[in-house]
Amino acid sequence: MVAAAIHLVAETRSFERAELTMQHVIGHGLSAKTIERLAHQVGQELAVRNTASSFEQEVVVGEVAVVSCDGGRIRTRAADAGPGVHDAAWRETKNASFERMNAPAIAAADPCAALPDTFRRVVHVAKIAEKAAFPGVSADTNAASPPAYEGPERILRTCVSSMACSNDFGEQMKREAQRRRFHDAARRVFIGDGLAWNWSIWQTHFPTCTPILDFIHAVHYVYAAAEAWESDGPARWTRYLEIAEAIWQGCVDDVIANIRSELSRRGVTEADDVPEGDPLRPLVDATRYFTNNRERMDYPRYRREGLPITSSPMESLIKQINHRVKGTEMFWLQPAGAEAILQIRAASLSEDGRLQEYLRRRPGHALTRRPPLALAA
Repeated sequence: MVAAAIHLVAETRSFERAELTMQHVIGHGLSAKTIERLAHQVGQELAVRNTASSFEQEVVVGEVAVVSCDGGRIRTRAADAGPGVHDAAWRETKNASFERMNAPAIAAADPCAALPDTFRRVVHVAKIAEKAAFPGVSADTNAASPPAYEGPERILRTCVSSMACSNDFGEQMKREAQRRRFHDAARRVFIGDGLAWNWSIWQTHFPTCTPILDFIHAVHYVYAAAEAWESDGPARWTRYLEIAEAIWQGCVDDVIANIRSELSRRGVTEADDVPEGDPLRPLVDATRYFTNNRERMDYPRYRREGLPITSSPMESLIKQINHRVKGTEMFWLQPAGAEAILQIRAASLSEDGRLQEYLRRRPGHALTRRPPLALAA
């Protein structure tokens, strides 16, 4: 009964839906409030378990081990403030993915030297950049371009999610990697975007992993820079393709030099305080972004070594977590309620059966009313 309730908490959109589903599926169940209290208890227990110094290690060592992390958003409300939503606020969540992958053979030459058609479709690229497609540009794919770089295939993924600060979350990530024996893998990768806390965690806990800047985040800056550089749609698209191709081929220093030259021609340097909204701000932002991450943008080498170059699985994981924790009606008690639901959701999304196994071994708890520590959504 308890296990069924917790699995439903992880997958359904509310405690009320979990109650109704239990009634429909097994003919009886628990009240929404009881399910809520159980979720809080189990979530707290999982949080404690994830910070424990002892754990069982996975037997299989991956040939390619990929760690990635990213932030999410969750809405919270004050605890002990009576009925209703008080002190509502958006807060950042920390999320990390741990993927064991197959090991493609290391190639002597770049297996995908030209920018693939995935990044030659104006509508698709505009969606990545969260901008409108450049007007006057054909939406057709360049038929001569190669297919997307496939990279290694995932065998098993686990994940962690928390409201913890980046320092504490880095420790959680370290423990999960140790449990999965990622440091024993032949090839180790850490993928992230440009957020400073990502690379602080890499430097502190994963320095032996190859650091890779997610190529999709680079495309975001390339598209914005092309829009600022040129004045009409076709010219902007041509400029985007030129820069994106150069980044794909690892010519990051050339891109930085060219953007700096264009800024200089317009009387602007990186040191200038270019305000938000200035037409040239995207060029300054792109220069800074590529300069800060240039050591993590050797994409031809990563492809030759059969490594992933995008954090698409991480983005997918964020969406899967958000499906349960983010919605117009969801305000989680801060901090305990928000932490509990993130722990349960992450355990449910992990592909090693850890939630089932924990619930199977968990000591029983009487379904009695407890102090009002419950989370709410």
